[in-house]
Amino acid sequence: MKCQRFIFIAMAMLFALTSVAQAHFVWVVRNGDRIELRFSESGESVEPELLKKIAGAKAWERVPGEGRSLVSQEIALTLQGDSLSGTFTDKAQSVLVSCDYGVVTKGDATFQLKYLAKTYMSPLPGDWKAAKDTEHLPVEITPHWNGSKLVLTVSVNGHATEGLEVASLGCGAEETLKTDAKGQVTLEPKANGLLSVRAKFAETASGEVDGKKFDSVRTYSTLTLPVTLPAVQTIAHKLAPLPAGTTSFGAAIAGDFVYVYGGQVGGAHHYFAEGQSGDLQRLSLKNESAGWEKLAGGPRLTGLAMVEFGGKLYRVGGFMAKNKEDEDQSLWSQDSFACFDPSTGAWTDLPAMPSGRSSHDAAVINGKLYVVGGWNMQGPDTTWHTTALCCDLTQPELKWTELPAPGFTRRAVSLAENKGKLYVIGGMTDSDEITMAVSVFDPATQTWSDASAILGSGMEGFGTSCFSANGRLVVTSMSGAVQTLREDGSGWDYAGQIAESRFFHRQLTTADGKILIIGGGSMQAGKRTSVELLQFAGR
Repeated sequence: MKCQRFIFIAMAMLFALTSVAQAHFVWVVRNGDRIELRFSESGESVEPELLKKIAGAKAWERVPGEGRSLVSQEIALTLQGDSLSGTFTDKAQSVLVSCDYGVVTKGDATFQLKYLAKTYMSPLPGDWKAAKDTEHLPVEITPHWNGSKLVLTVSVNGHATEGLEVASLGCGAEETLKTDAKGQVTLEPKANGLLSVRAKFAETASGEVDGKKFDSVRTYSTLTLPVTLPAVQTIAHKLAPLPAGTTSFGAAIAGDFVYVYGGQVGGAHHYFAEGQSGDLQRLSLKNESAGWEKLAGGPRLTGLAMVEFGGKLYRVGGFMAKNKEDEDQSLWSQDSFACFDPSTGAWTDLPAMPSGRSSHDAAVINGKLYVVGGWNMQGPDTTWHTTALCCDLTQPELKWTELPAPGFTRRAVSLAENKGKLYVIGGMTDSDEITMAVSVFDPATQTWSDASAILGSGMEGFGTSCFSANGRLVVTSMSGAVQTLREDGSGWDYAGQIAESRFFHRQLTTADGKILIIGGGSMQAGKRTSVELLQFAGR
């Protein structure tokens, strides 16, 4: 008798476990340039024989509309063979799915069952924004990283909601939690992979579908998220913030100091003489209790470049606003080239570039200074640069020479050396399009080539900053993402997130291999004054 009772209990438990394991939800995942729908336990599970059950699902992509708004465009779904899929456009930021499954009876409950799903097109967490489309996705899960922890906010009709059940699978983060007063749960993924998250929202509502009555509605909303654990981590420090928020400035590390020159301190896109800085400031990286020290300055410049070589600073180009605040803008790119020697505290003028240049960048490889990108603004006339320049800083007599034509025209680029080659990252083209393109110049062969584009979409390639750290090429971009070029150059990997997203900032590498982020601005928060330090995990 006891044996029979044990067998009965065991079978009941097995049935219960099987029922949970066989629960199915609608998921949407990206596969190349297509999205695929799945009806399974998680986004990783593929059960093609069940796709007919959700063949009536609809999908939309969220794409930029007028201004900064997003609009939803329907994606045509095709059920063919083992796939229920559709194609999204290159402007898609996320894809939303809705499926009214019908009326279901379980035990004493008869309810209408609805499935919702979302995934993002970008692997960059800074692009993981709420879709805010309550018509097509009334229950939404929106993620963001907080250090090594992933915070998920669940909203119902646009309002963060407390007490909802949230379950996750994959990445070593298998948990079932309840949302707090902020509508949030927190996970700590332990491995890279596809994270599958679902949230349940139940409400009392009666109705009838296809002749079947129901007295409640259950909605399951899912999120599939490719997770890459951060390879860089933020380091606590006591370095003083910039005295004033600054964008489009020059910066370099020489010895134990970080130096900052010029930049835009006035309002965004409102240029006038007093809104530009001509200050040279430095901050000790060794003595964290020291503040910023003002040194010998020079002309007020924005959109310049500054590099270090041989312990000295080299300032290249930039533009001057010759108008006052209440006058029409009159912007003039400069051909100036100057050197600051910290040992004497003085600037020395050097041979000018062939013409004015601003919104460019510069880098040094084996003692040679390279300048690429930008344009030449001369009041009402603007000419985009199609040339790139080089100046050998090891020679007693400095002069500028033209490199072979790059074959592209871009400004708001960033430059860095990596493994003896010059990398030109992103920017804006002369047709006013933002690009994620990466171009490479090999000084040994004097040739240009294309490399894999950086990750991201939209404005991610505009106003980036890059530098080599610990033998890796590192790029930081508008969303706050940190990307690293793979060892074989085959592509870019997401490496982490800075605390305060910014663009038109400067990223530098300290003598001990730390990544220093300084200045810049954010469309949402304005100009940044903070200094951030990061390092690769395990160092």
